[in-house]
Amino acid sequence: MMFPVRASSYLLLLVVIYGVFDIAAGISCACGYVDNQGHLWREAIVSDFTQDAGAIAALGSDWIIASDNEPQSGTATANIQYVTANVMQFNDALGIQASAFIGGSNVDCGEIFTERDDILFGTFRMRAVVPTVPGVVFGFFSFRSDTEEQDIEFLSSDTNFFQQVHYTNQPGTVNGVVNTAAAKDVEINGADFTAFGEHRFDWLQSETSYYYNSALESTISVNVPTVGSEIVVNVWSNGDPAFSKGPPTSNAIATLQYLKLYFNSTTFTEAEFNSACSAAGDVAQCGI
Repeated sequence: MMFPVRASSYLLLLVVIYGVFDIAAGISCACGYVDNQGHLWREAIVSDFTQDAGAIAALGSDWIIASDNEPQSGTATANIQYVTANVMQFNDALGIQASAFIGGSNVDCGEIFTERDDILFGTFRMRAVVPTVPGVVFGFFSFRSDTEEQDIEFLSSDTNFFQQVHYTNQPGTVNGVVNTAAAKDVEINGADFTAFGEHRFDWLQSETSYYYNSALESTISVNVPTVGSEIVVNVWSNGDPAFSKGPPTSNAIATLQYLKLYFNSTTFTEAEFNSACSAAGDVAQCGI
């Protein structure tokens, strides 16, 4: 026998499906999340890698551990091989590793990416420590294609790797020449990326704003992505002497304490969001 589903029950189900109930705090965020710039975001994925259940458990069903091979070309000396073992519990947090290169055609690397690829605009935050072994790239970014991508990247072979960050709305080059409007190399005086800090990008319709520890460091208003995307974190190397350098001669590990994604999507419409908020009793918006 089929039982009818009440409209209010359906809308409350949307609240659960689209991640707008803060289980840890025991409160409903069905009316969204408001950031310190006043932007309202409908959904959230919050992953605390310091939780008692462990870092891998915190990935849950929200994140996928990559296991693909990416053949390289040009001046690269090795392919990128993502392996699941390179995403691990590490120092009471999540470790993502590029392994010491021992020869052959591949560098074993680590990557996670969101199960969802419908994310469109939001504020994306990572509290992390960068790798200190030279020869790798540590990236935190949105991705749909090579021309629909915005990046926070750290190059461990930079002489000032502990305070230099590369912000890019791809493509960052045109005919081999750096587009300085789209690619910003920023040195943050007084920063120490070898200690935990929060790295953040706010993806808006007209610009991408990049932050370190809540301070605005750069804004890029060209090549802003316009399509639903996934969020990616990785540590990789291909031996390219012009960028990643290396490959690393010992294990290079980035350590993450949390990832906090607050966003809109192409599949949870404004009308559905407003209905879910109403069904939840028009509760207060959650501050982030």
